[in-house]
Amino acid sequence: MRLWPRTLFGRNVLLMAGLILFAEIGMALMFSRAVQEPRVNRLIEYAHAHTHAIRVALDVMTPEQRARYLAALHEHDSTHVVVGAAPAAANATPRPIARRLLARLAARMGPGYRLAWEEAPARRLWIGTLVGAQEYWFGVDTNPFIGNVGPLFLRFALGAGVLALIGAYLIQCRINQPLRALAQAASSVAHGRTEMPDLSKAPTEIAQVAASFSQMAADLEANERERALMLAGVSHDLRTPLAKLRLATEILKDDADAGLIESMTRNIAVADSVIDQFIAYARLGHDEAMQVCDLNEMARDVARTAGAPLRLELAPLPAIDCRPVALRRALANLVENALRYDGSSDPGTVELHSEVRGGRLLLSVQDRGPGIPAADLERMRRPFTRLEAARGGKPGAGLGLAIVERIVRLHRGELILRNREGGGLEATISLPAEPAAGTEA
Repeated sequence: MRLWPRTLFGRNVLLMAGLILFAEIGMALMFSRAVQEPRVNRLIEYAHAHTHAIRVALDVMTPEQRARYLAALHEHDSTHVVVGAAPAAANATPRPIARRLLARLAARMGPGYRLAWEEAPARRLWIGTLVGAQEYWFGVDTNPFIGNVGPLFLRFALGAGVLALIGAYLIQCRINQPLRALAQAASSVAHGRTEMPDLSKAPTEIAQVAASFSQMAADLEANERERALMLAGVSHDLRTPLAKLRLATEILKDDADAGLIESMTRNIAVADSVIDQFIAYARLGHDEAMQVCDLNEMARDVARTAGAPLRLELAPLPAIDCRPVALRRALANLVENALRYDGSSDPGTVELHSEVRGGRLLLSVQDRGPGIPAADLERMRRPFTRLEAARGGKPGAGLGLAIVERIVRLHRGELILRNREGGGLEATISLPAEPAAGTEA
């Protein structure tokens, strides 16, 4: 059982509750020491002096004088006097504070006195002693000294604790709100977006963190643009010498060795394909406007231009907002990879599926190729990563899945890779099933 919460909110609330409890215990101890203890001392001194004075007075009086004195005392004083046995109400078991009071008063009064406590109907301290041959009990009202403030103090402590906890909760909510906004901003940066919340009214410390985070996101975006621009520029510049080499092979086709010309043509095509991947990776799709997309129609279009027959199993899908050129490129990359590495000689073994599951739109491309070792499934999403043995050693730059990963993240989606039973790879684009603006869900 975990007693210490893992969330900052839970930890702070628990810490504040502990501090409030500690403060109230300290306040109770201070109240007992600074208020109740002096009251008890005054009550002990008063009971001792008052009872001793009454006893001395009664001791020197005649029976008639005693009767008149007790009547006057009962009429003008809060002290009750009972002659004979102790009052029945004084047999109640006293509370801890009363037991301590009786013990201290017994030590102060000395021998010759008996003590008892009455809790109801009135809280009284009874002191019994012999005057002559008769036993007298004097009842001293304790409320002026140690009134029953316990329930009042308890209600005050509980009320103050509840108010403090509510205040702590509201304070923590004011902290959690900008933190949640920062977490959402971090998630948006991870998906290729840099929308930053307005945290200018947040606490200074969180606003400073938000400003630093915003600066970091802006720097990352600027670095990404510079990297994309450099990659696109280098790729574009390489096109010119490749075009000249292609032209040279055409000119030399009839005079040079046919095998050499074929090898040069094949290598030029490979280099041109790698440059296409570089340019696709650099462009990504940030600048493309969002449009209403029919993913099934996009899948059919990719299948028509795939260069090999695909098996389509498409379920009805709602229209969503997407960047159609970028998302089509991602789906085409998956289909191209599947056709390149598919190990079956039968046409139509590469399958393209669509469905809605758990509030997500799924586009899956399945092949019967060699698959990817489980330990390398995550690594294959990185740029310039290739597995020579696992996927047949086909030529390429290792950017196909990296391009798909970046485009899918740009759409707040996820690329899921898993090996199929019986061999092959299944690559799934999972997108949030949010209907496009202006359409019905």
